[in-house]
Amino acid sequence: RLSIATIAAALLCCCLGSVRAFVAPTSPFTAAISRSAQTSSHHHATSTSLEATRRNFIDQSIATITATSTIIFQAQPAAAKEAPIEITPQIVQEAFDAIRNELTSSSGVVATLSNLIDNGSFEEILQYTKESDAYFRRAKLGKARKMLTDKDLKGEAVLMSNAVTFDLIGINRASRPGKENREDQLRYLEELKKDIAKFLELEKTIVFE
Repeated sequence: RLSIATIAAALLCCCLGSVRAFVAPTSPFTAAISRSAQTSSHHHATSTSLEATRRNFIDQSIATITATSTIIFQAQPAAAKEAPIEITPQIVQEAFDAIRNELTSSSGVVATLSNLIDNGSFEEILQYTKESDAYFRRAKLGKARKMLTDKDLKGEAVLMSNAVTFDLIGINRASRPGKENREDQLRYLEELKKDIAKFLELEKTIVFE
């Protein structure tokens, strides 16, 4: 059974394949200038007619894709809810240990950033802070947050996770060309340590059935 994404992609490819017959192989900027010139000129009736034909074709193609996609989506059954995460003392400990490791390990986020700051590796810091937000904040903190059994604390955990992002952004900004500032880097690094430690305190609030 074909998926929605497969059907939609096939429709889009068919339409785009036909559109290419009307579009000249020029850059978007050049094409924009060309269209502007055609509009303002009264001596290129043929080009203007071709442009109108192309616009009509594109409009019809988009309308066809929209109508077909609507029918497909309406025919699909409602998606099943995400299965609840299994919560056991071992699973919880592993999730929070992974976070603790980023705070205390010599290969964790904190130690790595500290070394990069000491070495003045600004370009590496810019890249590493972006990667850290994905694999640490979204993946590890996000996983542990879903295990919390107190609904109110889940909301607070979101704010704690956001604080980690702000810390990483602060370090990133203090490492950008022309704005390098070691003092700010270290200040945000200390904030990062505090925010991670604060998040780790949530582990003891989890209640097992």
